[in-house]
Amino acid sequence: MSYEFLPGARYRMPSHFGPSPGPRNIPKSETIDHGKYPQSTVVTLRFRTDAERLEAMMPPGLALAGEPVVSIDFAYIKAIPWLAGRGYNLCLVSWPGVFRGTRDTAHGRFAAVLFESFADPIITGRDELGHPKIYCEIPEPRIQNERHVCSLAWQGYEFVHAEVDVSAATPAPAMTSTDPFHPPHWLQWKYIPGTPPEAGPDASYATMSPDPLAAHHYPGIKVDSALCGPGTLKFSEARWEDLPTLYHVANGLAALPMHEITLAAVTRSHGWIGDVGDTRRLA
Repeated sequence: MSYEFLPGARYRMPSHFGPSPGPRNIPKSETIDHGKYPQSTVVTLRFRTDAERLEAMMPPGLALAGEPVVSIDFAYIKAIPWLAGRGYNLCLVSWPGVFRGTRDTAHGRFAAVLFESFADPIITGRDELGHPKIYCEIPEPRIQNERHVCSLAWQGYEFVHAEVDVSAATPAPAMTSTDPFHPPHWLQWKYIPGTPPEAGPDASYATMSPDPLAAHHYPGIKVDSALCGPGTLKFSEARWEDLPTLYHVANGLAALPMHEITLAAVTRSHGWIGDVGDTRRLA
């Protein structure tokens, strides 16, 4: 006799072994302490670019909201409870956005691409939340005299390089209602191709999630330090031979004019906002 799917249970492929564990399906025997863990270091750079370039990369129903400022956030996360104390690194590329649909209007940061260094959060976040996650190498930041050097690469080919120096730092500003990335939400487009592609996508719609990088906004996240300093950022173009499955993303980022760096900061914190299970579909 074949198995039956349990209503309301979380499944991912392969579904044949029952509901899938993950950040939103922890064994009931485990107690998750989000007050102390995980421990995060976030290196942020923002730059001003051309509005039309950003608009051209936004799906239907989504538009640029306010000034054309792109944020690159490298996050190095340790002692993650749902991974039983393990960690991984990520890098979000985003800019201020608004979704206007037939039912919903929502503001937040449009998550254009979310690079991650570990398969498990990529699979769960793409399938369950619609986050635009893809894999790349995100090594630990190289830190010398409070100069943080961050990079993204694939098979050794580096396509993003950033540096932030907080050796003579000033306090970083907390997010307020005047911040271009307020309110603290992620807006993203969930897209899953159909089989065959000619049948159309299995999923193609916007979703909205809480912004786990907005550490100052959530009482569950305790900011240990937040410092600003000078920063540099470089995107590198790539050929198909360099990045066979990522060159279009790397070249899309490299094509963005970088008029000025508006923020370079390093934030250290502990605690989390939860499992982001309140992500919802927009219409």
